[in-house]
Amino acid sequence: MRVTITGASGNAGQAVSRLIAEAGFEVRMADMAPPARDIAALGEFVRCDTRTPTDVQRAIEGADAVVHLAAWHSAHRPPVSDATIFAVNVDGTFNVLEACRAEGVAAVVFASSMAYGWGGVYSATKVIGEELCRAYHEMTGASVAMLRYHEFIPAPYLEYGPRLLRNGVDRSDVAAATLAALRAAIERKVELFRTIVHTNHGMPPAVVDDFRRLGPDWCEQQVPGARELIDQYELQLPARVEQHDLSEAERILGWRPKISFLDFLRDLKARDARREDVRALIVPGALPG
Repeated sequence: MRVTITGASGNAGQAVSRLIAEAGFEVRMADMAPPARDIAALGEFVRCDTRTPTDVQRAIEGADAVVHLAAWHSAHRPPVSDATIFAVNVDGTFNVLEACRAEGVAAVVFASSMAYGWGGVYSATKVIGEELCRAYHEMTGASVAMLRYHEFIPAPYLEYGPRLLRNGVDRSDVAAATLAALRAAIERKVELFRTIVHTNHGMPPAVVDDFRRLGPDWCEQQVPGARELIDQYELQLPARVEQHDLSEAERILGWRPKISFLDFLRDLKARDARREDVRALIVPGALPG
């Protein structure tokens, strides 16, 4: 079964492409520039600017399913203009879905965002993107899964860990959720489905609601030495943990996140024991260990 992945050279796209290829799908990777050499070797690469209909048609021709990740976001460095964000995220999504309709693609996964809303141009493009997906489902009967990803852009290691307690998710969980959504769409387990892709730390509600006070002791119980690490590395902990009900994703997609703040602490503990300079590490969306 052939799967076209747009935005395949991006941070999420490379992880998603690898996982989907390893799952046995024939992968066609579409982006403005090729992914890293080891990712490019997993399948076919097609140069594609989603703003250009002929590029998109070539990328989706013959596809059985499409994972649409290509997008600009407002936190991109270097920054891009609002006009570019809108053109890629809205016009690009329209072009992708039009090509899917022409090819009779019956399974689509769309990369939405927890930024969804009316707070800015990027947020608004995700509202419009989801509505375009809804229209595609209504017009064609295709199975469509929309994933509202939390943040997984590259970050300094010591920021990445605490970010998991706020609005962060590990890139490996993003990729796993995308593969699960793809399978569910192909197998017609979903019609028009939306879920949040975030982290689950397995904390008691009281700890979630008062993490700054109760969190360090709870972490110490799970990972001995955690409190000392939190103090030593001056980890900036939130007053409360952002947590969402992910049970529907587990029930319908069979997906649940695997990487939590405790996994970060275990990784930090091992690196500290090896006397690594973790302050210089950049996490590209997944624990580098």
